[in-house]
Amino acid sequence: MSAAEQRLREAIAKHRAGDHTAAESGYRRHLKEFPNDPSALHFLGLLRTHQGRNEEAVKLIVTALEIDPGYVDAWSNLSVAYLKEQDFERSEFCARKAIEIAPQFANAWANLGMTLRARNACEEALLAWGRALDLQPGMRNIAISYGHLLYRLDRLPEALEFYGRWQASVPDDPIPQHMLAAMGGAERPMRASDGYVRATFDDFAESFDRNLEELGYRAPQLLFDAVMQSGALAQNSLDVLDIGCGTGLCGPLLRPVARRLVGVDLSPNMLSKAAARAVYDQLNCAELTHWLAECGQQFGLAVAADVLCYFGDLSAAFANARAVLTPGGCFACSLEELPTCAADNSTAAEPFRLQPHGRYQHDRKYVEAALSATGLDILSLSTQTLRHERQNPVIGLVVVARRSDHPAAQQ
Repeated sequence: MSAAEQRLREAIAKHRAGDHTAAESGYRRHLKEFPNDPSALHFLGLLRTHQGRNEEAVKLIVTALEIDPGYVDAWSNLSVAYLKEQDFERSEFCARKAIEIAPQFANAWANLGMTLRARNACEEALLAWGRALDLQPGMRNIAISYGHLLYRLDRLPEALEFYGRWQASVPDDPIPQHMLAAMGGAERPMRASDGYVRATFDDFAESFDRNLEELGYRAPQLLFDAVMQSGALAQNSLDVLDIGCGTGLCGPLLRPVARRLVGVDLSPNMLSKAAARAVYDQLNCAELTHWLAECGQQFGLAVAADVLCYFGDLSAAFANARAVLTPGGCFACSLEELPTCAADNSTAAEPFRLQPHGRYQHDRKYVEAALSATGLDILSLSTQTLRHERQNPVIGLVVVARRSDHPAAQQ
């Protein structure tokens, strides 16, 4: 192996290890000496995709393919670059070209499925993802998408069977464990495991915002509006905590009222998206209840948008949220509401229930009682449509509560 080839291999290794600065430096040094090396052009293009510089990525990978039209990895990754540009026609063409060259290439089938899903060609997407999983069963992110799409299409028996096979093949994987329980195939836990939450959102981080936009997601705006209308903000400059901040969708709304804006989330990939918004003063990667118990900080406002739907029992989460509030501080959250019994419009007997989509729904009276028991006085509690799923509204509770030692709460 020549010294140049060794340097390129080292740059690729840095890239795969996440050291993008060193990888780019290595690619550029190599291309200065060998400007027409399709491999270096392709990997620099792939790096640009990871950096969100998709237009540059497309140009670099197209150049690599002009030099080597049979470069199957380049065709497959060009599909991803076009998908991020929402050029679905070119994305599908590139994925199919990769499959034409290498029919057993699982990544190309996976990328084809992603493009077809983005075009709402759901049945075709399932076929493509199924083929990818047949070729490479360990493609966890594709298995997640496959199971999720079965649920979206209301094919629950198939989804249950799929998660059962997945768990049997990888018994310690938290995703099939949780989803099997959610669909009634195993005992339901009191809350989603850290492993399930981290793995699910790490895998969804790249497409998270786009997917929620398609679902008409409104929770951050609904929460912010409820806080403003409740009178919870006695001042315009507070230390604000975004609990389960994810990709930072609440950040731009909260920044104008925050003296300091802090976020906490369990998923590193989601946090990287939040950091890119450049609105947070501090971001913390941690399980939220433990972080709240140990952070040693206090906030005038704490919000949790669609976070507590991964908890059944809310007592610990509510108690730890209250503990980080300043005297008179406020806590706002959104939850999915457990429907009342249709026969007599009475409240469901159970306080919460894990549903087949993998999230918990909570009874309104249970939420009220849990807040009160924790020392949080409700300022407002409304029923709202948080988003749509399977063309049906997801009905939720939007809550604003104040730490009960505030003088106004004791009158």
